[in-house]
Amino acid sequence: AVDIAMCIAGVTCKVVVDLGSGTGMLSYAVSLVSGSYVVGFDVDEALAVLARRSDLYGASIVDFVVADVAYLPLRPLGNVCVVQNPPFGVSRRGADRIFMKAAMGIGARVICSLHYASVGVEKYLKRLFSEAEYIAEFMKVYRFPLPAMYRDHAKRIHYIPVLLLRAWRGEERGRQRGDAKKCRGASRA
Repeated sequence: AVDIAMCIAGVTCKVVVDLGSGTGMLSYAVSLVSGSYVVGFDVDEALAVLARRSDLYGASIVDFVVADVAYLPLRPLGNVCVVQNPPFGVSRRGADRIFMKAAMGIGARVICSLHYASVGVEKYLKRLFSEAEYIAEFMKVYRFPLPAMYRDHAKRIHYIPVLLLRAWRGEERGRQRGDAKKCRGASRA
């Protein structure tokens, strides 16, 4: 959450939108690090309620809206950044694409997003963002722990490679190059 927050911290955004905000961990991190107003969107009302009950709710400028990312109740906004940890699209092909299309659909200047890391996914993301006139940069790869959720899972924890991506509209390129160094943190593994 901190690495994504740092990717947004150097960018001036009127609003930061967290797509698929869940319990709000990413929303709160971005708000506390950047001081930006953050609106989290999630389809699960129970998660939005949990997010609002957090002790951080009063310490940050964050709101949570129950809405399906595929049908965001927003018009294109000029000065908005998006953070997201979408479904990886591995078990449900294309699930991640809905989130990226939504981010681009509201006219996000900068998008910071987590994705399953593989060469095929990197090519797919570069092409998807390029078609929408965004420039995608792959910042870092993590070993992400996934706990066993079902009886037939063989391991208690399974680690998957996860990629931190930062994309910006083409006209933002000059302004974003220097900021990218801030959120790189460590070199790719």
